[in-house]
Amino acid sequence: MFKPALLFQTGMTLQRGKRVPIWGTAEPYAEVTAAIQSKTARTRAGADGRWRLEVGPLSVSFAETLTLRSGAACLEYTDVQVGDVWLAAGQSNMEFYMEYDADSAEEWQACADDALRFFDYPKVAYPGQLAEADYLAQHGRWRKAAPDQLRWFSAVGYYFAKEIRARYGVPVAIVGCNWSGTPACTWMSEESLMEGGGRIYLDEYRAALETLDRDAYEAEFRANPANWRIAPLDDEGYDAMMRGGFEPTDPNTPLEPIPVPGPKSEKRPGALYESMLCCVAPYALRGILYYQGESDGDRYNQLYKTLFPALIRGYRRLWGEDLPFLFVQLAPFGRWQNCDGTRYALIRQAQQHAADTVPGTGMAVITDVGMQHDIHPKKKKPVGQRLALQARRRVYGEDILCEAPTLAAAEPGEGTLTLRFANAGEGLYLADRLPTGTPEDPRRLDGLTLTLDGAPVDTAALTAEADGDTVTLRGVALHKGKVTAELGRGGWYCINLYNSAALPARPAQVTAE
Repeated sequence: MFKPALLFQTGMTLQRGKRVPIWGTAEPYAEVTAAIQSKTARTRAGADGRWRLEVGPLSVSFAETLTLRSGAACLEYTDVQVGDVWLAAGQSNMEFYMEYDADSAEEWQACADDALRFFDYPKVAYPGQLAEADYLAQHGRWRKAAPDQLRWFSAVGYYFAKEIRARYGVPVAIVGCNWSGTPACTWMSEESLMEGGGRIYLDEYRAALETLDRDAYEAEFRANPANWRIAPLDDEGYDAMMRGGFEPTDPNTPLEPIPVPGPKSEKRPGALYESMLCCVAPYALRGILYYQGESDGDRYNQLYKTLFPALIRGYRRLWGEDLPFLFVQLAPFGRWQNCDGTRYALIRQAQQHAADTVPGTGMAVITDVGMQHDIHPKKKKPVGQRLALQARRRVYGEDILCEAPTLAAAEPGEGTLTLRFANAGEGLYLADRLPTGTPEDPRRLDGLTLTLDGAPVDTAALTAEADGDTVTLRGVALHKGKVTAELGRGGWYCINLYNSAALPARPAQVTAE
């Protein structure tokens, strides 16, 4: 009966510098004690057997033992480290395993690090599902960075943790709480959904339940192997999806309607908030990493501007503190399966709005590593590294540039157009090659569209030169007048303009005369 929550195991990493919550179940009213680093805490279980206590604050350590006692039961967890713990939340691009990463081969040779650890919470869609199959076969246990374990790590989480570990020398751990294909509404409580203007998700779901044949639904659910995807790397369909094994779809093909999820779907409103996120909280964290939004690009993308800030506030309420919240802006892409990349421009704008208006947030820009016909960019190293830059500046307090170049002004002239950027650092440059290996012409600014006095300008006919915080465009098509410059505002594009921190310019728009 004495059982701590799933996260508490031998080989775990606990957060330094904070009081660490520990919780679980025991006999009703039983006393429970915890001891680590010569610090103890005790509590008594409630009538339902649930208990929670806090121990610490804890100091950095590479070898500790956590002892939990209740009555005659004694649990000793060894090989416990104390450092920084980050939550890796979101959907498939956060879940995306090192198995599929473009740079995994070289990481396999150099990944061994006992103080870089990872825990992936089992992907369960409803309370009680964890006991219905062997979901703990590949998830729900602590792993160390090692060649035989690396394939299961979130690639974004791994590259982030590797940077932080190398920079500060403390143990670093990633707790994965993510699921491919999931919209924001499934990671939100009903309170947060209403607060963020997402009532339509609740209304649609409740209306669908009224006409649902529960017996037929249950029978179909039980018979569908996809609902028991215990080991995703062994699933052929999942494997093909992550490796990019789908042909590009015809852009003229109508998109299929997205069905309203059923009562056991991981996509229903509040599902994974209840069955996953609430099971991870309140594990002590240094901060949250988040990479999601693709599913919201496909449906009600106009709501993301209010929904996403409400999601952030909901995570913070659940943990009871204003945790740093660092997230990834969606990469550009064109068309993939049932997804149309032009819909994602609104999501990127909403993400930028959150970065500008929600305190304690930071956004990693990846306008240079997208794939035209794949929603899962295979180059995750820049993503993790750029999140780490955000953390170094916003969480660890380093005086470094972590923001992407931002188009701020346009100055039209005769035969020229000067674009001025914020966050240039020590100077802008136009790259001749992207991180993906794609060659670029350093005399052109890719991802740019222009209108001059209301008429479109052929940007392919313009040359570009970066200097300091400006890019000067030259060409016979340019003259003084009303100009609107948009950088990275469509579906598919690549941006080859960088600042001195090697960060690509973010989507932006300016108008000037």
